[in-house]
Amino acid sequence: MDSEITVVIPSYNPGRFLKKALQSLYEQTYPNWKLILIDDASTDNSLYMAKDLLRNRRIKVIKNYVNSGQSKVQNIALQAVTTPYFVQLDSDDWLMPYALEMLLREFKRQPENVAVVSGNILVVNRKDEEGLKYNNNRICKGDFFKNKYDFLLFNKSLWPRCYRTDAVRKIGGWPTDVPYGGRYMEDKLILYRLIEKYKFYWMDKVLYVHRNNEESYVGQKLQIYNYMIEWGVKDSLRRWGNEYKPVFSTSFGWKIVNSLISNSDGKVLTRAVM
Repeated sequence: MDSEITVVIPSYNPGRFLKKALQSLYEQTYPNWKLILIDDASTDNSLYMAKDLLRNRRIKVIKNYVNSGQSKVQNIALQAVTTPYFVQLDSDDWLMPYALEMLLREFKRQPENVAVVSGNILVVNRKDEEGLKYNNNRICKGDFFKNKYDFLLFNKSLWPRCYRTDAVRKIGGWPTDVPYGGRYMEDKLILYRLIEKYKFYWMDKVLYVHRNNEESYVGQKLQIYNYMIEWGVKDSLRRWGNEYKPVFSTSFGWKIVNSLISNSDGKVLTRAVM
């Protein structure tokens, strides 16, 4: 049987955590997966540490010798995908054992205008290597969206992001003609472009485990992300016809879209907070 789903891992200095991500693939209830791992010029010897798990005919490893950033790396992977669907897995996160089976089953039920299928994520403390201490962990849920503006007001990304390969290719993949060359907020930037033409589907099921690393977002990096959030929202609204202008606020230091105000009649769009 040919594989119908590929896992794409963009990898940059994940250290020992890469092994956990890879091991979660071998534990999948859907066994016929493929993997494309793009090592973006890592300097931490992570590929060597995970070498035993990478010796498999289903796995393709591509190594960059110059660090390119998330968007360019994922465009490289997109060119290599041969399956109708693919899912991104960050190199220090992992998938629940049933994730690929559920994503694939649901995607095959969806019409062609659905470009992304997602679920919920369990956020765990990154310092807990095995992710077994759930006392301070939380589940972040996705949602259904009425339209592209509803998603804009959602103020979160989607996890895991399982894509219809043809849909991503039709919009040109991840944009790189953006500030910082697509190194930051690449997940939302491609989702903003996909929701212009397609729909998203959500399953209310934990499919993905994310290691929390809040210290990596403090200081200058948080400023960059907040700049990209505002830039991405304004750029999307411009592409969508300038029907609304955004009103921003902050939540725990992060910039969010509080509301959208119609440029024609002043109508205010908001979204209930989950």
